[in-house]
Formats: sequence, structure tokens, C-alpha cells
Amino acid sequence: MQMKEALELRKKWGDKPCDHPQLVKEYHLGTQTGDRVCTQCGLSASPEYFKKEK
Repeated sequence: MQMKEALELRKKWGDKPCDHPQLVKEYHLGTQTGDRVCTQCGLSASPEYFKKEK
């Protein structure tokens, strides 16, 4: 998912809680950032962050 798309998704989602059911790689202008994005809420963070959340 592109970084811009994740930001738009985060704005739409708001501050609701999310269990981050599906994560995808984040890209900025076609290049991987190394982060993952939740396809439900748009949260972007390192893979390690999501492992700690589980």
C-alpha cells in the first residue's frame, strides 16, 4: 500500500481501536519503506511493533 493511501485510511478510521487483522508492505513512490500498514485502520509501523502488539 502506498504511504499516501495509508494516511487517507488513517484519517477515515479516526481514533477507533483496531486489532490490525491484515498487514501489507508500505511503499513510498514505488519503493518499500520497511514498514507494514494495517489495511483496516491505516496504521503504519515497523514489523516489530506489530509483533509486540499481538
